Amino acid sequence: MENSIVFTHVNKAYGNNLVVEDLNLEIRRGERLILLGPSGCGKTTTLRMIAGLEEITSGELYMEGRLVNKLEPGLRNIAMVFQSYALFPHMTVWENITFGLRLQKLAEEEINRRGEQALEILHLADYKQKKTHELSGGQKQRVALCRALVKHSPYFLLDEPLSNLDAQLRQQARTELVRLHEMFRPTMIYVTHDQIEAMTVADRIVVMNKGKVQQIDTPENIYRHPANTFVAGFIGSPAMNLFQGTYAGGELYLGGCIVSVPEEWKSLLAGHRDICVGLRPEACIPKFTEAMVNCTVEFMENTGNLQTASLRLPNGEGCFLQVSNLRVDLTQLVGFDFDWSNISLFDAATGMNIGYVR
Repeated sequence: MENSIVFTHVNKAYGNNLVVEDLNLEIRRGERLILLGPSGCGKTTTLRMIAGLEEITSGELYMEGRLVNKLEPGLRNIAMVFQSYALFPHMTVWENITFGLRLQKLAEEEINRRGEQALEILHLADYKQKKTHELSGGQKQRVALCRALVKHSPYFLLDEPLSNLDAQLRQQARTELVRLHEMFRPTMIYVTHDQIEAMTVADRIVVMNKGKVQQIDTPENIYRHPANTFVAGFIGSPAMNLFQGTYAGGELYLGGCIVSVPEEWKSLLAGHRDICVGLRPEACIPKFTEAMVNCTVEFMENTGNLQTASLRLPNGEGCFLQVSNLRVDLTQLVGFDFDWSNISLFDAATGMNIGYVR
């Protein structure tokens, strides 16, 4: 798959404040790429640099092999959906979605064809003549998507478009976005701080923090093999358990307990003493007699399909254990086991995953 957008050593600064640092990123043509991270991490700034709404301080940005650092936004042929929707309240739904096409001076027949098609796809035909202030949040969100869709742009940029919707509408909208992408296959770059959106929509995820890329990978790899402790702690609810450990003499000292290390893991740990052990809550195997790691149960939460136990280890560290079997009485836990294939090992000093391969 060819690259559609390429960042090469891109920096963005406001005065002395560097908000995006040394960004190197290749976005493939037709993929769904999610920019994910906490507020202020630089993800929206990155999106706006693609759109031409933010100037690049240094570095190079290419679109289809063309350097676009100085190219005006209107010449980049992008379609963008803003967090606030940015609809015209005095216009009807039809006038909103066809406004940009009329600025392009397209033929009336083509405007009508694109508009009617988009209304049908997004189930808005019955709202064609309504003013946008008469619509619900979900309907406004669909109008904003509709307005972007009619442009038939090869680039579809979305800046937290679902953040104003309630949970049920967000789920429906995520499904709709994926369906739209599968129909038209634009290069979709989607900004969010919601990890559920990222995991369910993305082909690949770019995790950012403090202006720097932390990991670029598939949702599965980011969940199962986080590149560092930031990604491990940011992805997942509850997040990955991170235990302080010490490796010495072929044994791992974890949470106040001693765990034997399999032979195939000893070579990976060679040269490392202070490490951090990452284990997903659902990868903790509940034990009611003898356990690899001892613990006491502090709190239980039942969400109808899952049980989550808040645990305390002998050295005082806390963690979570999660099971889907609601018949298991987790209050009787004495500890948990784990499969070594489900753990991540991080260097305690750098926070980097010892075994992560890009």
